Amino acid sequence: MDDEQLVKKILQSLIELEQQGELVLTTNASSNVARYILDSALKQLVTAFRDSDEPMECTMPYLLEQTVDDVKKWFGVPSQRAQEITGSYYNRLLERLTVEKIAELYWHETPSEMAKRSYYRVELGRDDSEFEYLDWRRKY
Repeated sequence: MDDEQLVKKILQSLIELEQQGELVLTTNASSNVARYILDSALKQLVTAFRDSDEPMECTMPYLLEQTVDDVKKWFGVPSQRAQEITGSYYNRLLERLTVEKIAELYWHETPSEMAKRSYYRVELGRDDSEFEYLDWRRKY
């Protein structure tokens, strides 16, 4: 099940609760509320998961999805292109790091930062380990 299906299910549940008189939605962007609820729940689950004995690399699908969302948000690219950018950068990291180390990097840097790095490296074709990257990222 992908994020959009989960957002639709949460939205459907919110609407059902509203129809039952359990809550009142006073927004024109109900899907944003559903997305916020999903993101909050996933972050809590990932935090609980991270504090458990489970391997950190199991959080990569969530981290990559967040990175895709941030690439779309920051740079206005379509979903498909955001997925390609994120996937390409992730594959480059896989050439030199383990999945566990990549997960640690994403948690440390945040998906938002990794979105910027991904875009800079893949879309702009520039080296994100250079000082010029720091100057460029100040715009975001």
